[in-house]
Amino acid sequence: MKKVLKSILLSLALVALGCIKEDKFGLSDFKEIEAFEIPGQASVTTIRPAERKIEIPFDEGADVSALTPSRIEISNLAAISPGVGEPQDFSEPVIYTVTAEDGSEAQWEVSAVVAEAQPQLPNSAFDLWYTVGGYQQPGENAENTIWDTANPGLALVGGANTTPEDLGGGDFAARMVSVRAPLLVRMAAATLYTGSFTDGFPNPTDPRSNIDFGTPFTARPAGFRVEYRYLPGTEYLDGDGNPLPGGDQADLYVLLEQRDGDQIARVGTGWLRSGDIVAEWTTLEVPIKYGPLSASDPEFEYANIRPGETWAEAGARPTHITVVFSSSALGDFFTGAIGSELWVNNFELVY
Repeated sequence: MKKVLKSILLSLALVALGCIKEDKFGLSDFKEIEAFEIPGQASVTTIRPAERKIEIPFDEGADVSALTPSRIEISNLAAISPGVGEPQDFSEPVIYTVTAEDGSEAQWEVSAVVAEAQPQLPNSAFDLWYTVGGYQQPGENAENTIWDTANPGLALVGGANTTPEDLGGGDFAARMVSVRAPLLVRMAAATLYTGSFTDGFPNPTDPRSNIDFGTPFTARPAGFRVEYRYLPGTEYLDGDGNPLPGGDQADLYVLLEQRDGDQIARVGTGWLRSGDIVAEWTTLEVPIKYGPLSASDPEFEYANIRPGETWAEAGARPTHITVVFSSSALGDFFTGAIGSELWVNNFELVY
């Protein structure tokens, strides 16, 4: 009997809710673009909601002067102008206005990104640095850089450990030093990477949770080249301060990825992990292997795809590139030698 009464009451509640006017709780203010596609694009669209920017990759030489979007998905009850079937000249960014049900508007910048024949990453010589929060970061300014470091997190409780080093004549290198951590953990490795450090206090048990790795990129380079020096620290310890066999190692790597929302498929891998002492500036060249790594590859154990990721299909074009340099390869686990130093300069992609 109780079950019957519950069913009746639930039915009455649903009927009552069905009679409530659509604007009972106010008009919607959502004005997001959730999907944007143009026929002929090279790979998946990148949507950055926080910046209200959309980037659509095209192959080199593509004519983007008269393109008609085939699919635009926006928030429920919102409207967009121009509309989905209206051709636009994407030689320059196109502004789309999304109007929410409550009449509020948001302007979205939609760009067609045509691949260069042999693209390089901006400021990959690391000559440009700007000052923020009492330390320096690689790039022209905070709004115009693809590079970031762990400095924002470390500066909250200590000092920066990735800094520019003046080599003279306007030539700067990036210097990274693994340092003693001031709070909670034993050490903090220095890192320089494409991507951004997210807002908020860093998670001491999972440093990667505060980093969004990668930047849009659609080419397929054969490898990468970089000038570097490395001096590993003398006392190699685990996260609890216990001695370990061997010694600290530097990480220098490139990952090419195809991303679609939260799904990541690895396209290519170029990775060097080494503890060799490199006292003088040395030019390193690392090939990028396309497709799955095999057990015979020396980097297989540490460079393989991570849980939740997959391998892209053969010949796939990447949508993003992740470049990482770290003074202690296992710094994520607070393992390494305090005092390990890595310098990098003049990074370039090889075609």
